[in-house]
Amino acid sequence: MKTISVTVDDETHRLARIRAAETGTTVSAMMRELLTALLQSPPESKRETKSEKHRRELMEITEEFKRKGIGISASDRLTREEMYQRGASR
Repeated sequence: MKTISVTVDDETHRLARIRAAETGTTVSAMMRELLTALLQSPPESKRETKSEKHRRELMEITEEFKRKGIGISASDRLTREEMYQRGASR
């Protein structure tokens, strides 16, 4: 195991010691867990944006529709009159 030294201001050190005591651990253990978690997630530049995620999910759904033979055709659309036709339930 390697040692990493980090310099922080006095207040940060004090708050870190308090938090460690509250959680029953040490500052070193907290930093080890934080660093491990940070390195397990992809770098910020590689993370998928919400827009990219939605686009990917839409493409996955479209591909699933194709595999299942589910299609959407322009002929399936309602006419303008059908869309605005009032229901008899009023």
